[in-house]
Amino acid sequence: MIHSSIRILDEGLPLLATAIHNGHRLPPELERISGITAAERLREEDPHTGKIAGLFPNSVVLESSRFAVDLNRPQQKAVYQNPEDCWGLQARNVPIPADVLQHLHRDYESWHRLMEYQIRKLLGEHPKLVLLDLHSYNHRRKGPNAEPDPQSENPDIIIGRSNLPQKHYPAAQELRELLNTQTWQSQTLDCRMDVKFSGGHFPRWVNSLDPERIICLAIEFKKIFMDEWTSKLNDEAFLELKSLFYHQVSRWLNEFLNIQIPLEPQLWGQNDNFG
Repeated sequence: MIHSSIRILDEGLPLLATAIHNGHRLPPELERISGITAAERLREEDPHTGKIAGLFPNSVVLESSRFAVDLNRPQQKAVYQNPEDCWGLQARNVPIPADVLQHLHRDYESWHRLMEYQIRKLLGEHPKLVLLDLHSYNHRRKGPNAEPDPQSENPDIIIGRSNLPQKHYPAAQELRELLNTQTWQSQTLDCRMDVKFSGGHFPRWVNSLDPERIICLAIEFKKIFMDEWTSKLNDEAFLELKSLFYHQVSRWLNEFLNIQIPLEPQLWGQNDNFG
């Protein structure tokens, strides 16, 4: 039931970008009992983050919705069953059948085994591995025409360090400094660490696989490049943000971690959440 696009085009590059909340697909068993509309579901997903992950040669992009299985939560909390699981939304209009729930939990385990295989395969070729766990977040929850949530609590980009060992904190700080105060759409980008989001279960799990050699950072983009109520992109703003992010990440990899990657994105292809 979990559909994802796993693309490893350069095993010589110790970098993997993921977009685990990118997807929008629900299996028929859950579609039939959905208690919310597709538009409501889409608003709480992270549309277009697959396109950012797709800038890099090695990426994993989910096509399945987090409303099927949320891979950023522990297994027992990964399937939304009650409103308190998902922003007060009535995700199901009837309880999930026991056999379907069991199948979803098995899929969760299978996906993590597959991810561990890919991660350990890359670690087998390199002394270290960087994983960028890409997300986006809402900041206009009061309504499409309401004032946005305060900037003081809602930076444009958040770097979450989750359970990252302190020995890797300088690497996270270096990336923050490269992104912070960059000019985007004639304004200064605000990038901070561990404000609002410090990273979910997925980056904690990744970092736990080999704390000495893995640097997994959760990157949250505020949905300033799109209308979070309709998911419509501002194409110009998004293109500029993608270019800026890739360029600064490539500088960070080259200059701070001695990982060689082109300073401009190649034509790897673009992943979206509508599959």
